[in-house]
Amino acid sequence: MPTRDHRLDRAKGILIFTVVLGHLLARTSPWDDDVLRAPMYLIYSFHMPAFVFLAGITAKSTRLPERVLTFLVLLFTVLPLLWGWMWVFDLNPDYDLLTPFWYTWFLLSMACWIITVPFIERFPRTLLVTSVVVGLFGGILPVLDVELSASRSMIFWPFFVIGKLYGKQILNWAGSLRIWQKLFFTAAAFGAVGYFYLDEVYYKWFYGSLNFSHFDVSIPEGVGIRLIVDIGALLMTLMLLMSVGDKDTIIAKIGRNSLAVYVLHGFVVRGLQPWLRDIEDVLNAPMIFLLCLVLALLATYLLSWGPFERGLRWYSSTVTRLLLKPFASLRAKPGRHSDKASS
Repeated sequence: MPTRDHRLDRAKGILIFTVVLGHLLARTSPWDDDVLRAPMYLIYSFHMPAFVFLAGITAKSTRLPERVLTFLVLLFTVLPLLWGWMWVFDLNPDYDLLTPFWYTWFLLSMACWIITVPFIERFPRTLLVTSVVVGLFGGILPVLDVELSASRSMIFWPFFVIGKLYGKQILNWAGSLRIWQKLFFTAAAFGAVGYFYLDEVYYKWFYGSLNFSHFDVSIPEGVGIRLIVDIGALLMTLMLLMSVGDKDTIIAKIGRNSLAVYVLHGFVVRGLQPWLRDIEDVLNAPMIFLLCLVLALLATYLLSWGPFERGLRWYSSTVTRLLLKPFASLRAKPGRHSDKASS
């Protein structure tokens, strides 16, 4: 029996913690503060591209309808619940049927990326080149933006394709690097983040949700900035993979249950939003960061409780089976062709 690769679990555990921390900090207007901008640049420079890269490593083309529908079921379940939750706290949900709200974009984009897996397996080089071109130049298209998370699906797609094609090799290579090599890539990664911070690169470049017209840049400038941001994300992702380790610890357990943390943490963050919104009038920036750090640790740990993950997966798989049941007769049954051939 193959053993589970705890490096992937640990990487997911660290990344899901950064997602929670980043969303908590985002409720405190961090981009306007020199102290809070530093961890925000560090987090947003790589956490979602790295997550997409890891998703590519584990992506499979088998049972494709079930895999795609699972994310769509979660999307269309979470959206109305999140809108209602925000209404309870007197917050503006800013809902739009064509635009996945806030972090739910990832669920829709995952469904889109999974659809491409058979093509990645069949035409690996072509899809790699295509994804890179689409990721760098997709911002040219004015009609593809936040609607249906089209811009993010295009921009982060190369990370998914690279993860699918070369993720395991990169993971093994990163773990085998010598100390001086790890120090070199770590310095390069922090150098990239330092550049983003010191040059005050507009933070919405890291969101990947807007096309070039929103940034008022020319096409060459937009492609250049997109390339620099992507290189920074790759360096930070490599730094993460170099340092995760392979022990089955609490971090690995959180990583195994990262889907539940991702889906549920939004309700915690928005529930705390009214309080976090006014906290800058009471605490200074270092204390705000420390408070959000503690809250993120606590929320990540509690939401990674096993029954949450199992319940979420049971719900999504059950609904998916019900949706696919009317189409069961359209699927080829095992042995059907072989029976005909032998008769």
